[in-house]
Amino acid sequence: MEHARPPAELVLEGGPASRADSWRKWLKQFNVFLKASGVYKESKEIQASLLVNLIGSEGYDIYLTFKYIKEEDQDDIDILIKKFNEYFGTKHNTTMARFRFFTRNQEIGETIDTYATALRLLSQPCEFEHLEDGLIRDRIVCGVTDSAVRDRLLRTDDLTLEKTIKIERNV
Repeated sequence: MEHARPPAELVLEGGPASRADSWRKWLKQFNVFLKASGVYKESKEIQASLLVNLIGSEGYDIYLTFKYIKEEDQDDIDILIKKFNEYFGTKHNTTMARFRFFTRNQEIGETIDTYATALRLLSQPCEFEHLEDGLIRDRIVCGVTDSAVRDRLLRTDDLTLEKTIKIERNV
């Protein structure tokens, strides 16, 4: 598909956790691009070349440091992704993910929709399971910038995530 947009170059800022998050997000965007463009049907060699081409100069520098058992392994998308995962240490850390979720407050001028979306994204790696909507609701109540809105939310009976967002939209 000619309308598929490739991901922006990988930007590596901050400490190891931030860099690992950037890599995970970039990889997800790259995988969406592979599907949307139809490149996922191509050989592993073509996909690997595309990854190296799109990752940007910082990612390319990391790619140049990789060692391979067989020379042709550098043209295997699965091996490249494994090497990048190992480099960034992308082992899942539930405690860190939950810390980010529970400390995320609404920013001044941030809409409820933007805040709720940020919380939904932050909740994904937290393994909240069936508690997810309730915890997002609670995080909104605790993290909302307007104390009058918070008071209204706290006085609402049977408060759900949907009611929380609706109330804050109407303020």
